[in-house]
Amino acid sequence: MSCNCGCGCDGKTKKWNVEPKFSELKKGDKVEIVGYNDGDARYKSKLLSMGLVRGVTLEVMQVAPLGDPIEVSVLSYRLSLRKNEAEVLKLKRI
Repeated sequence: MSCNCGCGCDGKTKKWNVEPKFSELKKGDKVEIVGYNDGDARYKSKLLSMGLVRGVTLEVMQVAPLGDPIEVSVLSYRLSLRKNEAEVLKLKRI
């Protein structure tokens, strides 16, 4: 059963409240890291060592012509991340 607003959701979660996946980000989007999903522990530790910890803000600078990788500005540097590997990040739009 959908809600009355016409968004097509199930009435419990609005589509526009759903947190973005890394692969859905576009140039200019700003997001905050709120945690990590289940995934490869070694890759999570790599991301943590690069400063991608809870509370850090990412801004999408560029998306490659075929969509992968995505270049983000984080802390005081730029970083290119592959979509499938960065899906481990839990994000929140800001």
